[in-house]
Amino acid sequence: NFYDVAVKIARHQNMDKEGLVDIFRQFGDHLYAKGDHSGAIDQYEKTIGSLEPSYVIRKFLDTQKIHNLTAYLQALHRKGSATEDHTTLLLNCYTKLKDSANLDAFIMTKDREIDFDVDIAISVCRKAGYLKHALSLAEKHAKHDLYLKIQIDDQKDYQEALKYIRT
Repeated sequence: NFYDVAVKIARHQNMDKEGLVDIFRQFGDHLYAKGDHSGAIDQYEKTIGSLEPSYVIRKFLDTQKIHNLTAYLQALHRKGSATEDHTTLLLNCYTKLKDSANLDAFIMTKDREIDFDVDIAISVCRKAGYLKHALSLAEKHAKHDLYLKIQIDDQKDYQEALKYIRT
């Protein structure tokens, strides 16, 4: 269980990436078994791109571990390894945690590349009752039909819908 030493030796011996990933996975499994979920996530993040994300996600689907799952999903997105399903899961985590700050930071940032499917993000926000976020995304990404559906079906704001159509 001297994983830190194993990693140092592996790096010193110029072990290939797959060998290092296997050590990080084993280290993460060890920490997870000991109950150190944050430490396990730190190790699993080092396996992104090599280890199948579902291996990690399945371990952390329990509601008590939602913060750890959220951290892993954020890392997947930062490293460009996230799929639409990962995005949906991350947005659902934010909405379940009622984490408006991170939800805002993830979907409403103006200065960065979009690393998620906008339609899925709008749908998740809409279903979770985050209509302001859904409207903002729809307007920002010219999803006119979705914007109008939210205004008319969800908010019953017909005046705003007409105003939007005029623009």
